[in-house]
Amino acid sequence: MPHTSDDTLGRRRFQISRDQAVEAAIEKIRYAPDADWHSFSGTDYACLRAILGELWSSLDHQKWEQYAFSALTRQDIRALLVLGAGLPGHCLSCATVNEMDVILSRTLRNPEKP
Repeated sequence: MPHTSDDTLGRRRFQISRDQAVEAAIEKIRYAPDADWHSFSGTDYACLRAILGELWSSLDHQKWEQYAFSALTRQDIRALLVLGAGLPGHCLSCATVNEMDVILSRTLRNPEKP
């Protein structure tokens, strides 16, 4: 078995964590009552996965955990897709990440409320 560097293992752990977080978010969105999931195409799904992956990489993970992805609406998802148009192969700008954060922050769970 070839030697694998700590750097390579760290990158792989990061990718696995990101992919798991994105898949969990997608699963919540898929069953969200206001998401109208069936109205999105396969291309939309792939773009949303890429967008969420970039956001997970860019945002504080504690904040990510507070987003209630199941509260996203069809309009929220469309807005994320429009903002992330052309993402594959490109990184999101700070301004775009901030705009997407505003959309997702509308769903923030307030742990202090019962």
